[in-house]
Amino acid sequence: MTRNFWEQWLHVWIWMTIGFGLLFSGAGLPPLDAGAGLFYAIVSGGTVDASNFDAPGMRISVSLVGAVMFGWGLCLLAVFRARGADVGLWRGLTWGVLGWYIVDSALSVATGFAFNAVTNTLFIIVFLLPAAKLGFFSREMASRLPA
Repeated sequence: MTRNFWEQWLHVWIWMTIGFGLLFSGAGLPPLDAGAGLFYAIVSGGTVDASNFDAPGMRISVSLVGAVMFGWGLCLLAVFRARGADVGLWRGLTWGVLGWYIVDSALSVATGFAFNAVTNTLFIIVFLLPAAKLGFFSREMASRLPA
């Protein structure tokens, strides 16, 4: 597969991150919380629904997670668009993604939401595959990422 294929895959993953951030941010407002409610219903095996967003702290917690994920996605997009060919930069970003994965997945299992760790695993694989193919772990990247 061509380098361009993997670049586009990474670009889609970045936009997916931004989209999930917006989805979770919607939990902050009752008219917009259906998407986050559906996600929580899936990863909890049906024990969490949108009505539980009114539990103390739940609505703000979910919406803030969404805001952080949205911002994280925008930062990744900025690096991608800036043609970030610096392997050190991409390695650092990859460590950030791996750090999120480890902490989020461990806490998901510890709090009874093990299926969230499964979705996290799929999410990280979708990132790591193009990262490896694009040479983020090599000494030098062959070319700069596209605008």
